[in-house]
Amino acid sequence: HALSKENWRDLLPGVFGWLEKVQLTTDSTPAGTVVVAAEIKDKTNDVLIDAPNLEAQFRSKLSDAVAKAGWSGKSGPLTVVVDNTVCVVAVADKVDVCGAPKRRDRKFGLDVARVLRDCTADALTLAGFKDANLAEVFDGLAMGLYDLDGFKDHANRKDAVADFPKKIVLLGAKHGKDELEGYRAMARAVVVTRFVQDAPPNYLNPLMFAEISTDISKELGHKCTILGKEELEKLGMHSMLSVADGGKTEPRLIFMEVAGEDTSKTVALVGKGLTFDAGGTSLKPSAGMDEMKYDMSGGAAVLGAAYFLGKVKPPTNVVCVIGASENMADGNATKPGDIVKSYSGKTIEILNTDAEGRLVLADALAYTAEKYKPELMVDAATLTGAVLHGLGTVGAAVMSFDQDTASYLIKASEAFGEPLWQLPLWNELKKEVKSEVADLRNIAKPNVKAGTIIGGVFLAEFVGDTKWAHLDIAGTAWSSLAHGYPASGGTAFGLRAMAAACMNFNK
Repeated sequence: HALSKENWRDLLPGVFGWLEKVQLTTDSTPAGTVVVAAEIKDKTNDVLIDAPNLEAQFRSKLSDAVAKAGWSGKSGPLTVVVDNTVCVVAVADKVDVCGAPKRRDRKFGLDVARVLRDCTADALTLAGFKDANLAEVFDGLAMGLYDLDGFKDHANRKDAVADFPKKIVLLGAKHGKDELEGYRAMARAVVVTRFVQDAPPNYLNPLMFAEISTDISKELGHKCTILGKEELEKLGMHSMLSVADGGKTEPRLIFMEVAGEDTSKTVALVGKGLTFDAGGTSLKPSAGMDEMKYDMSGGAAVLGAAYFLGKVKPPTNVVCVIGASENMADGNATKPGDIVKSYSGKTIEILNTDAEGRLVLADALAYTAEKYKPELMVDAATLTGAVLHGLGTVGAAVMSFDQDTASYLIKASEAFGEPLWQLPLWNELKKEVKSEVADLRNIAKPNVKAGTIIGGVFLAEFVGDTKWAHLDIAGTAWSSLAHGYPASGGTAFGLRAMAAACMNFNK
């Protein structure tokens, strides 16, 4: 299709380029349009301006202007003019949420972004509110300015970036230059992650996934290795290959190596990259199947992590691995009851071809553990719908047979504002992935529930003695209703958790 000939950089949301150029400062003097937080009192509905970094006289005039407008916060942000200064007043959410206050601050930035789309400002000042992290507000602002116009007719594309501020003042913030650049890098990594999540599956297929990974690696000086179908066959990765048998597009196993300060240690990030999952022979129902383009969200988060880490230099080496494939149904597709041999040598009885992510990860994890011998390996995958029943869309599940590893991931991820909740890998469930006719089976028997845990128990069979944790992000990767994330489309969830795992590893 003609769409496949488009250069991916030409399709990127305009905010990606804007983030590279916008001037970020922590000046003590406001400039341009000023964004101010307000608190709404529950009983009286009184509006209190929460902007300690602004002068008291200006705050008083702003309060009068808000009162005169009769604003209560329910209609969204308010725009008023005080002393010839345009002010955007928005409610700072006081809801106690997991991952707060970072997610609260990002939510404030998301709300403000809706207003900025309708106005022009050469400079923008984020005045801040009590206990606010203004860099996180900026992060949310950048997420709110994200769009996916690149796939529209060129005549219908809106050059919204031309109206975006050229300068952002984080009024009185204490962030140093390196810290600000780290936030800028993370914001751009989020855009890359969400773009590959949201892109249509006839564009973002395994081949394009590999092309984008190669391009990013070249830009940032990473070593990038792509294994195609022939290499996978020679290595005996028949578990991964079995997933791709029903489609016309060949799979790709992608390795991006990021050099760290301490080259004697390695952290491995492994992502499930199912660019479209029709379920294979165990075909999914048609309702909602279009959302299965998001089944590569774990791989997208790993790609985003590779971008971010390449910008900030991690404390150790990091290898970012993506198992990219499609899971389609045709005459060559794997059948329920088939037995395949994995890279590790273990054979797998495939009882449901829609439990395919674990088949891709089985080979990716085993190969990564053997080749790179990482001190820590973390995988991220939209592995099970069952995790939605347990955790909803607020946080992701983390599983590990090593408690220290699980605790480390939870603490590191919380610091980056992505909450994780540990699910146990009960030893009693190990027998449920054993097969009577092969070494393993890819799903448990119908009477065994705990689908999310079973997925983790299965993957643990392929990590050997490596310290490993599994993140099931199926409830948070897209259309999340949690605070601090866009309510529709890709969220980039998992990117920050894995970046945190790498950036804090040697501390």
